[in-house]
Amino acid sequence: MLSRITRTVLTSSVTALLRQPLSEVEGRLLSRSIHTSQQRCKENDKKDNKHSALVLHAFTNTESKNKDVYLDILREYKNNNEMRRGHVEFIQVALKYLDEFGVNRDLAVYKDLLDVLPKGKFVPRNVYQTMFMHYPKQQYVAIELLCKMEDNCVIPDVEMQDMLLNIFGTHGLPLKKFWRMMYWMPKFSNLNPWPCPQPVPKDPKVLAKLAMNKISSADVQTEIMEFETKDVKDAIDDTWIVSAMSSLQEELLMKQPLDLPIFVEGPYTVWVADQCIDYFILKGATKERNNVYQNLDDVSDIRIHFWDKKEIILAPTVHEQDDGTYFAMCATGTSTKDSLLSWIRCLQKKNPVLTVIPVVFKFMSTTRKQFYIDYNESKNKDVVQIKD
Repeated sequence: MLSRITRTVLTSSVTALLRQPLSEVEGRLLSRSIHTSQQRCKENDKKDNKHSALVLHAFTNTESKNKDVYLDILREYKNNNEMRRGHVEFIQVALKYLDEFGVNRDLAVYKDLLDVLPKGKFVPRNVYQTMFMHYPKQQYVAIELLCKMEDNCVIPDVEMQDMLLNIFGTHGLPLKKFWRMMYWMPKFSNLNPWPCPQPVPKDPKVLAKLAMNKISSADVQTEIMEFETKDVKDAIDDTWIVSAMSSLQEELLMKQPLDLPIFVEGPYTVWVADQCIDYFILKGATKERNNVYQNLDDVSDIRIHFWDKKEIILAPTVHEQDDGTYFAMCATGTSTKDSLLSWIRCLQKKNPVLTVIPVVFKFMSTTRKQFYIDYNESKNKDVVQIKD
């Protein structure tokens, strides 16, 4: 330990040295070094800002948008911007173009995008920095990236946890968001009763098969059939038809009164992953059901099972609903009247009763301009009656 006298002497000597005036040469050298460093910093900032702007515009100016081009833009930003200036804005812009480049379900792309954030700089050093959310913008943009992964059903891995630890430490909000995702997402990842292959197929015919399987899953005896309109006589459209019909529906169609019409209604929509498919239904009129017990408080006609000789009322099938009886469903490549007429022609080969029962086509318009017409007139339907 230094004595009080020694410390006083050292302090006075240092103060005296600082108070001594610099020579003219030393002053010039010092001012030159200061101004030179400031000018270099300004030039570096201008270069970094110009390069960041060019990289941000690279997402929109590229002709081919795929995974390799997206990773090249990220790599160029990392290599030519060592200080990582504007990394928050860069990540926000890059997140907007994930869907356009088709990499919104790729875990490796999310890792490379998270790697843009500097390591160790945002780790809180004391209790107060932890309490007041150290570097909030950076934490929010990391949480936005994790939410994007959650929306696209991308489950993170342990490597991403190590990256978040190196960037924000153990007390960062992105790491807590990561832990919640790792708890819930594996639980719900395989709970879909109608799984869809990954990546999602782009062929509309394959999507139509998946949609028909999803809709007709209430009856395990449903058979999915494929037809081609070119095999139908006098067909105008050259397209495909995916039809769903079970043996129970065929029996219900055979019991249908011949003088009552059945209806082809649609289009309705069903989602297969992130793709929307239009489908049509073949439906009959509502079946009248005799309600034996109309008044539960009426005891004048008590039903006794041993003596009652009334006819047994069977429970309605899954296809007999309150709004009608569903006989078949289909999805076509063009969703036109001619393709649906070809669908009925194809069903007539296995169900000859369709040649006798009148079929009415009812179509709902997909565009309803309610700004110019009344609400009652907005529900326009095209009705065409066809008899063979």
